[in-house]
Amino acid sequence: MGDGAKARRVYEDAVEYLCRNVDAVRELIGPDRWDASFAVIRDTDPSADAWRDAVRALHNAAETAGIPGGLGLRSTMGVGDWPSAPTPQSVGWVCPTGRCARVDLHEGATATETPTCALAVRPMRLVGG
Repeated sequence: MGDGAKARRVYEDAVEYLCRNVDAVRELIGPDRWDASFAVIRDTDPSADAWRDAVRALHNAAETAGIPGGLGLRSTMGVGDWPSAPTPQSVGWVCPTGRCARVDLHEGATATETPTCALAVRPMRLVGG
């Protein structure tokens, strides 16, 4: 995984946090700082500069609103700041659009309902196995 892929993963992790906590974050940030950035995150290709800028904007707004660490982006990322290695493959649901790194693990026979992606308002995609 190259440095670009590692940086993208950090942004995907931030969007995962956003996806899991969309209602609470939206309430804390407020519509004036939320609406435009959220629309870009939801509708733009994650490889675009606009997508990363929108994630950064919501991260900064979250920090300003009092969420410690914002969405989890580091202000500077040096050699030792990259996320740890990926966890072993499991069965679970992932974002249907690939815009975030959210994974809800499949908990055996007890998990009968497919989770819904808060960003795309669509069922998450089952992967792994």
